[in-house]
Formats: sequence, structure tokens, C-alpha cells
Amino acid sequence: MTASASAALAEPTPMGIPLVDRKLVKAWFTGTLFWVVVGPVLGLIASMKLDDPYFLANIEWLQFARLRIAHVNGVIFGLFSTAVFGFMCYAVPKLTGRPLALPRLAWWGMALFQVGVVVGETCLLMGYVQPVEAGEYPLPIDLTATLAFLCVTVPFFVTIAQRRHQHLYASLWYWVAGMLWTAINLPLGSLVLPKVAGATSAAMHGFYLHNVVGLWITPMGLGAAYYMLPVSAKRPLFSHKLSLIGFWALAFFYPLNGVHHYIYSPIADWAQTIAISASIMLLVPVLAFTANMWGTMRGRWKLLSSDNYVVKLTILAALWYLITCIQGPTEAFRDMQALTHFGDYNVGHAHSAVYGAFATWMMAATYFCVTRITGRALWSKRLAWWHYWLQIVGFGLMFCVLSISGFVQGEMQQTSDIPFIDTVTAIRPLWVARTFGGTLMDVGLALFFYNVVMTLIHGRRVPLDSHEDITHEGADVPAAVAAVAS
Repeated sequence: MTASASAALAEPTPMGIPLVDRKLVKAWFTGTLFWVVVGPVLGLIASMKLDDPYFLANIEWLQFARLRIAHVNGVIFGLFSTAVFGFMCYAVPKLTGRPLALPRLAWWGMALFQVGVVVGETCLLMGYVQPVEAGEYPLPIDLTATLAFLCVTVPFFVTIAQRRHQHLYASLWYWVAGMLWTAINLPLGSLVLPKVAGATSAAMHGFYLHNVVGLWITPMGLGAAYYMLPVSAKRPLFSHKLSLIGFWALAFFYPLNGVHHYIYSPIADWAQTIAISASIMLLVPVLAFTANMWGTMRGRWKLLSSDNYVVKLTILAALWYLITCIQGPTEAFRDMQALTHFGDYNVGHAHSAVYGAFATWMMAATYFCVTRITGRALWSKRLAWWHYWLQIVGFGLMFCVLSISGFVQGEMQQTSDIPFIDTVTAIRPLWVARTFGGTLMDVGLALFFYNVVMTLIHGRRVPLDSHEDITHEGADVPAAVAAVAS
């Protein structure tokens, strides 16, 4: 990055307009706190119902099928998407040197998005669904959410287009692409897929669902990690070129691998082979990202033993991202699919991606932004410590148990001599262990929720440039973008 560009970022904005709309960022993260509680609690109740199907049996809203659907959508569109939009409201102005454009539209988009997801979750619990995984919201809610998505994203596009310097930092590459891809993908799930049947529906659904994960959650989460780690570790990004290699590999290979969930299906065999090959090639963007994170941490690994929970959670999530993205390509192989397809192994894989990696990055983003926009130190480092370790132990237990139960059930299903119900009976003790792990996770999230709320209300006031987790306006930009030189 040129010296003139760095100087431009440090200049005051025209008319004295604050660079970051702190109230808007706070509003988004207030919504995040709501979904941090609601989404995981729905999942915990669903897990309990697998242990005891008669638990809450008389409450129609809380039956397993509805809970599972509401849990998945609540985490993806509630927890993750709300947090990433809030983080972008902080980071995009920092990286562009411009206040967020069209602020009134941004506020309307935030309100409409939250109302849409709340109403959508309520509809799911009432039994009003579309038959599309991760697209179950009823059509009117889908259309409302799409409108809200446009209201939220247009200000980002305008702000980036009006940036004060030429170079795009890695985070902006991922965020711009993620918003564009999702603007195309959402109508596919809400308007097209419900009208398609048969093997064609399965192939298109694999494309849609994997794009929700790979072309929305993944680029938005990676963009946040690329911003948070250099800033919090006070180290420039290790390699901008590596970030672009990862970006283009993600863009090229991810849309091709949706069919790998339908191996041995009536879908054309050549399509299955392409999906398997593309899944293996996804190791390229994963390893590029991991190398960048590890390289950025050179000489700063001691921060993992400090009270810098943004760094600790960011690295923890990066580790889970590496694990899940090694697991995914190996799971795509035909022999592995034959063993794991109809068991809990897939459930563990999905959780390691959406929760282990991306939801954890959003928790780091919450710590990162809340302290900065309020000028308050984190209320309790002890609660943050408990939250951190409960996430490690609870989710680690849950992931291992789901992987083991998936192998056990898959092996039993290899023979036609064993009735299906016997495979369920065999893994029920493991389900109890999974619920215990999920309970630890939810206790950790409750501590996270309480700690952030208390930070907002009672956190110790600190000068904006004197605390390790607080930096003055613009100060964190050069640290993050110093390696963006041509």
C-alpha cells in the first residue's frame, strides 16, 4: 500500500461525519446476542428430543422436525449473518476510508432483516415451510429477507466503489463476492427449487445448499478473519497473494461440489465425479488461508496464552476450519460416502463448519467490535476464559461423539441383516454424550451473552488508544492493510 493511501485513511472524513456509525454496529450486535441464545437453544432441545422422544411431546411448536429446521436457519441467517453484517458496518468504513453510504437505507435494511428472520423462525416452528434445506422460510418471508439483503448490501457496494484508495484488501474481495453470489443464489432457493422435482431437484439443491455454505458463510467468515487477526495480533497480513489464490480457488471449485452429497444417486455419474474432484481441489483455498493465518501469527503465538480472546477465538475457528475442510474432501470419496452418508458423521461435519469455524469467528467479531464501538474494556476476562474453554471442551466432545456414532451406524448399515432401529439403539448412549457436549456449549454461550451485555452496560471506560482491545479511529487500518502493497 502506498504512503499516500495510508495518509488518506488517517484524514478526517468530510463534514466531520464519523467514519464508523457506532449505533448501527451496536444495533447489529444486539441482534447477534439474541440469536446467540435462540439458535443454539433450539438445537439443544432438538438433541434432547433424540434422547427422549417424549420430551415436550405435547408442545406442537417444539417437535423435532420443526426444531431442527429452525435451529439451522436461526444459526445461519440469525446468528452468523447478523454478526457478519455488524462486523462489516465497522470494517468496511475502516478499509475504504469512507463512512457507510446510504445510512438510512442501511438502518432500514437492518430492521427489515431482523424482523424477517424472527417472523421466518416463528413460521418454521408453526409448521409453515418450503421443502428446501436452508431455504425453508415461506415464500413471503423469503422475498422480505431478499429485499432486506439488498437494502443491507447496497450501502456496502456503494461505499467500496467510493473508496479513497485503489487497492482492495483481502476482506473486501471476499465480502464483495459473497454478497454478489448470494444475491444470485437466494432466488434459486426461494423461487426455483420448490418447483423442481426428481433427480434434477436433488442436483440443484446440492448446488444451492453448498452455495449457502461455500459462497455466503465461507467468504464472509474468511473476510472477517482476515481483518481481525492482523489487527488484534498487531501484525500485517502474511501474504496478500495467498489470500487471492485462496479467493479464486474458492470461486472456481466450490460451486462444482454440491453433488458430492448425492453419490450413488440417480444423478449422472460424471456429475458425481466432477463434484468429488472439485471437493478435493478445495484443499487449495483452505491451505492458502491456513498458511496466511499461521504466517500472520509468526512471533505472536504467545498471544494464545494471553487475555486476547479475539486472537484466541480466531485461531480456534481457523483450526476448526482446517479440520472440517480436510474432512469434507475425504467424505466425498465414494467408499467414504457409502459408510457415512446416512449417519451422524455428516451432522458432525456440518457443525464443525458452521459452528466450530464460522460462528466462533462471529463471537470473536462480537468481542472485537463491542469493545471498540463503546470505548469499554471487556467486562470479565474470567467469563471470557470460561466461555472459551467450554466451547473447546463442549464442541470437541460433540464433534468426536458424532463422528464415532456416524462410523458405528454406517458400519452396521453395511449389512441388510441388521434392522435400522438396532443401529439407532446402538448409538443412543453416544447421543446422550452429544447432548452433554451441547449443554456445555450453551452454558459457554450464556456466559458469552452475559459478558457482552455487561460490557455494554458496565464495562470499564478506557481511553480509545490505551487498551490492547481498543484502538482509536483509523489506527487499526494500517496494521491490517500494510501488506497489501502492489
